[in-house]
Amino acid sequence: MRYTLILTLIVVFTAVTASHSETDVHIKVTTEGAMLIRIGFVGSKQELKDDLAAYHGEFLKTLKTDLDISGYFEIVKDIEADMPHAVVEVLAEGGRTDLSFDIDLRDRASTQSIFKRRYGASPTGIVMVAHVVADDIVYALTGRTGIANTHLAFVAGEKGSSYLYSIHIDGSQLVKLTKSPSIVMSPSWSPEGKRMAYVSYEGGNSAVYVIDAGGRSKTRFASFEGMNATPAWSPEGDRIAVTLSKDGNPEVYILSLDGTTRKRITYFSGIDCSPTWAPNGLELAFTSDRAGTPQVFVTDSEGLSTRRVTYEGGYNTSPAWSPEGDLIAYVSRIDGRFQICTVDPFGITTQVLTDRGSNEDPSWSPDGMHIVFSSTRRGNSSIYIMNKDGSAKRRIVDGLNHPRNPAWASEPRHEKTSQAER
Repeated sequence: MRYTLILTLIVVFTAVTASHSETDVHIKVTTEGAMLIRIGFVGSKQELKDDLAAYHGEFLKTLKTDLDISGYFEIVKDIEADMPHAVVEVLAEGGRTDLSFDIDLRDRASTQSIFKRRYGASPTGIVMVAHVVADDIVYALTGRTGIANTHLAFVAGEKGSSYLYSIHIDGSQLVKLTKSPSIVMSPSWSPEGKRMAYVSYEGGNSAVYVIDAGGRSKTRFASFEGMNATPAWSPEGDRIAVTLSKDGNPEVYILSLDGTTRKRITYFSGIDCSPTWAPNGLELAFTSDRAGTPQVFVTDSEGLSTRRVTYEGGYNTSPAWSPEGDLIAYVSRIDGRFQICTVDPFGITTQVLTDRGSNEDPSWSPDGMHIVFSSTRRGNSSIYIMNKDGSAKRRIVDGLNHPRNPAWASEPRHEKTSQAER
């Protein structure tokens, strides 16, 4: 009976739960606030026909969508009237088998090129190349790594018969990663974005598994007696924090990736769960009811110093530490519904980001500028992304049963991705 109570509480806590510019041309932007970069697209100097015209249109549509999702840009329609900060010209060449897209990104005021690059593609790879170009433009104009080529993991299906999926952030490339129906929850990506840890009951009891990003290979990582829950991969990729009840009540532990070392970092007679790492790997935030109701706390990776972070509201859970280290997203029960909020790591400033439906499961984008979450804002549960200030909410997943528990994959650092430069 006691084990059933612990299982119920833990499920409630967790489930509610390139290159630089080639010239000296720079466009000064403030990524946090007021001004978006106005960017326009000039018409091609060539006359495109048949397949090439369709390929060019598909490329431009994807590129504009990616730049819009990034949160940095306003796509202008009239270059002369709207006075964009930057202008992009796309020249498509080739045929049905081999294509190239010549990109000329220019500062409109000075007319100088910020970069000129050629990107090779096959007709089936146009969308992927457009993602690369979008990230190159983001990097050139903001100095930040883009998110156009990133993926999400999430869970969908009935609670007792669900599956793990991955999807591109534009809603394409849906992949079903697990094959056997089970209770599945809490995906967590490795820092390089090639593997993820998650929880499954496919063996009858809860266990933490590690699966590759394509769903081809899977290993059981943690299957201690009692509850194995809420894995969180460390920023260095060599440890995974988990919630275990093997010593009685749920506590947070750190396990080495090879399974040889485990360290308990919380000690409380109630429930400690849902760990999330600070980007420096030295602290973790977690949920605990040691204050009487679920609240977010922070402790160091040795478990020696613990502080409370959330004070507003009587039910706060599911923390997610931003890659920038400046904010912790979490779920708060407000007027009977769950909303996504952020708080700084010392609990000084809190911001409510959502206000419609029930909103859960926050996870940060690799650039720290966006949050993915599940929401019932349109009735049924689905997956959405929004800017870190709560603006520009977009639905990502359609057509699946009860999608939830999203996790945003990290990507490698920006590298030069064009095939050639002119």
